[in-house]
Amino acid sequence: MVAPIELPVQRGTDWCRADKAALVVAVREREVLIRRLQAEQGEILAEMQSRGVPQTFGYASVEALLKDMVSCTRSDGRKRVRRALACNDYTEGIHRVSASAPATAEAFGEGAITTAHVDSILATLAEVPGTVPEQERNSYERILVNLARKSHPASVTKAGNRLLAWLEQDHLKSDRPLRLRPERELTWAWNRDRQLCFAGRLDAVSGALFEKLISPLAKPRPAENGERDLRTVDQRHGDAFAELLDYTQRAADLPTEAGEQPVLMVTMSIDDLRGRGDATSPLLNGDIPVDAEEVRLLACDARIIPAVLGGKGEVLDLGREERTANRAQRRALHLRDQGCVFPSCTRPANWTQAHHIREWADGGPTDLRNLALLCGMHHRLIHTSDWTIRIAADGRPECIPPPWLDATRTPRRNHTFEPVVLDTG
Repeated sequence: MVAPIELPVQRGTDWCRADKAALVVAVREREVLIRRLQAEQGEILAEMQSRGVPQTFGYASVEALLKDMVSCTRSDGRKRVRRALACNDYTEGIHRVSASAPATAEAFGEGAITTAHVDSILATLAEVPGTVPEQERNSYERILVNLARKSHPASVTKAGNRLLAWLEQDHLKSDRPLRLRPERELTWAWNRDRQLCFAGRLDAVSGALFEKLISPLAKPRPAENGERDLRTVDQRHGDAFAELLDYTQRAADLPTEAGEQPVLMVTMSIDDLRGRGDATSPLLNGDIPVDAEEVRLLACDARIIPAVLGGKGEVLDLGREERTANRAQRRALHLRDQGCVFPSCTRPANWTQAHHIREWADGGPTDLRNLALLCGMHHRLIHTSDWTIRIAADGRPECIPPPWLDATRTPRRNHTFEPVVLDTG
């Protein structure tokens, strides 16, 4: 039972005569008072639920009665009742139901946490898997409550999401396997005002990347004369997205494209490029036969990327100094693999990711003999299925199918990007 509450200062106080420190203290005192009153109201609502008070007055539920009693919305009434029943014992028929969030109730009754904290904690507890023991569940509640006492509700929500993700892996591993395809979708249509309207959703990884790209572009930008940015948050996000599209269209402004800047790569000797060699078969970007004169013309307005290739296409070896492939390695992978190495995949190199054949976490080095290009879908497939990749004797990657697909596990290669050789003899 929450102790009776007394107002620290009665209405009618002449606040214009109070000093600044007193104003701060007064706001804090009243905030605690509001929270304690909300907790006390929850006790009353739980008792109304136990004794069937709504039915006495012709209402079907406590939230319906509350809506007319205090002129709140149905949604707000529903939230108040949910907090009340989670934080207090109540009677359901002939059974006594214990509070499902006792630690939350204690902090709420003290005025230490807000209704937003309570809602966040209850939302997390509602998603805790049923296989989690009650004692363990209570310990998680106490962790969230302790965080709520000193943090904003958003921090509690974020901690709750991380807790649920951990519990899902620990308790639901066999029930919820990794999806082969991330859940993403995007729809759009033009309206009569020639505006493109769209909606969609992204998986956690893509969503985090999108947020990371948008956030720095969406910050308020005061004018040169010091006037503050009057755009709403949604307007800033829209402008940031348009700016991001503009950056993409002008690729030179982007640091990389799929981990690599768009550049010209020519596999020919520097003597051929200078007109001093045979120039029998120069290739642009590894697979496009071009005339040496055309290469020289292109080179006039493009950077030349020198690539020192070994006999088997092996170029660089960084060991374990870096986890991700650097720019030079991406170029070498582009020349060697041309695109996704999964059999018959048609994704070009600019739409791929550098995959560690032997996982980095397992000691795999970041060098070309341990890297292969994979598109997003097949990269995920390699991690979630029995397909494997290895580097063959000739230095090129090949995929090994799972036993259920090929009992002999015959290595397979992607020949999609190999240049077509015309037999003119």
